[in-house]
Amino acid sequence: MDEHEPLHTTQKRLKAIWDAVPDMPGAKLTGPDWIRSPEKRGLDLLVATTLLPVYLPTVAVGASLMYFGDGVAPLFWQRRIGRNGIPFKLLKVRTMRDVRGQDASRGSADPRALPVGKVLRKVTIDQFTELVNVLGGDMAMANPRPLLPSDRGLMRDLLTPSEYREWDWASTIGRPGMYSTFGNESIRLEPQTEEYLRRRFECDVEDAHCASLERDMKILGDTAKIGWSFVGHGS
Repeated sequence: MDEHEPLHTTQKRLKAIWDAVPDMPGAKLTGPDWIRSPEKRGLDLLVATTLLPVYLPTVAVGASLMYFGDGVAPLFWQRRIGRNGIPFKLLKVRTMRDVRGQDASRGSADPRALPVGKVLRKVTIDQFTELVNVLGGDMAMANPRPLLPSDRGLMRDLLTPSEYREWDWASTIGRPGMYSTFGNESIRLEPQTEEYLRRRFECDVEDAHCASLERDMKILGDTAKIGWSFVGHGS
């Protein structure tokens, strides 16, 4: 398989959905009305099932590389905070030697990540398994990301009480997303710095207030472009 094929196919499939966006039910809903709507859930299921034939073999390759590297199970479940603040189990591709860590991630530059794991993180293949959570109803395709309790603690420590209440509402009003505006921007920021956490606050609140079908598709399109750029630079 051409190394570019998964991302190229993803872009084509997303474009086909995007072309139909103006005619989709709920296309005019915004903010919490869109986040809580059955139309958004329908779009999530449509996108997830459309991407499943692309993501599944890609995950199989990535997980196999991790397993052959150290002989440890490549998939694991991790407790994250979801809709209405209720914890759920997130399915992930392992990128570190030890999957027990519950402290904040430092992205693809995390020194704890194995070499193959850093590559999987950079092109977000470690998140592809989250389609299981989308199909199961715990997650959406696009919304603020589900965080570890320790990540939420960092946000609580940084923000004022009123800011934290607004962010807490924004990040738990709906199903957490596989992808988000902040997730796409965060690759340009130093993880867990004040700038990084402040930008998460801004993006997540904006995603909640300005949510719409069009914004969801933009987030997904931007994610595909970022993944494509990483693959292209590595060629």
